Amino acid sequence: MLTRRRFAVITGTALTAHAWRLLDEPSPALGAATRDSGHVSDAVMSLVEDTVARAQQLDDQQGGGSALGWVVDQFRAVSRMLRHDRYDAQTGRRLCATLAQFAQTAGFMAHDTGRDGEAQRWYLIGLRAAHTADDHGLAASILSLMSNQAASRRETNDALQLASAAEQAAAQAPAVVQALIAARSGLAYASAGDLSGFRRSRDHCLTKLAMAKQPADVPRWAGYASPTELDAIAGRGLVMLAQRIPARRTPLLAEAEQLLYDRAFTDLHDIPQRSALRHGAWLAIAHVQAGDLPQAINAGRSALTRLPGVTSTGSIRLLRQLRVDLAPRAHREPTIRAFVNDLDQQLPVG
Repeated sequence: MLTRRRFAVITGTALTAHAWRLLDEPSPALGAATRDSGHVSDAVMSLVEDTVARAQQLDDQQGGGSALGWVVDQFRAVSRMLRHDRYDAQTGRRLCATLAQFAQTAGFMAHDTGRDGEAQRWYLIGLRAAHTADDHGLAASILSLMSNQAASRRETNDALQLASAAEQAAAQAPAVVQALIAARSGLAYASAGDLSGFRRSRDHCLTKLAMAKQPADVPRWAGYASPTELDAIAGRGLVMLAQRIPARRTPLLAEAEQLLYDRAFTDLHDIPQRSALRHGAWLAIAHVQAGDLPQAINAGRSALTRLPGVTSTGSIRLLRQLRVDLAPRAHREPTIRAFVNDLDQQLPVG
């Protein structure tokens, strides 16, 4: 599975059955390994967990276009430890959890670079590893990313099914994790044009966020799920809904602009630069759809300032869409023409 170069995207029950099956199955018993090779000590385990956290931070800072190969190498290293080294049952579950996190990160990176078949395989591997680790919150996170991937491909039924499975898996997870899952579920409802479903998810997200306790209760992989980030995810969903419900376009876009603003204008020295680029592009598109072209250019230029340090094919696609939206007006407005020219000069060819 890991050595093949291309994978077909799967849909329907071929995809969603994996989710429901794992929800119904108990996590396997993981006994202590008694192999003759190296021993996984606490120090080694801490190093592995620090490495997976750094991989996630790397994705937050600069995206996965150039880092996917490195993340895959770390996944393989942990896989070898699970197969060949000695560890007790608790350490085995921790290894499986880190394996799931590497697979989750690799899956997101592959999806962001347009390799959706490969991304699905990574997500399914991560889902199995999280199940073996008996980490339901992590399994829920992977399911919700699978849902978002399906939504981006307009596989609406798959997106809704996977979102439902993610919500079920997260039922006993920390409040911040439940808030994150609810925010991602909102994108599934948005892709279906279901405003009521989106509102329910948004309300659930805000309720759980208000219940969140101390940082110690938040898994490291969910540490980026701040109010600013979850607002931005909701803002993205509102732009999608505005496209699908023209009669509600104006109020939906106005609400989206408010929720996207803080993440779009994140300080250049803060960690979530990939998200700032992505949601800055979404904010610019929202302004164009609302007819506010000066603000669209302002948000677009802010996104462009992040481009040298961020590799995110998905975000670049959004900036190309922004160019398409603005191009018909460029001949009439010098400021629009100048910005379109800047996009042409700075966006990678392809």
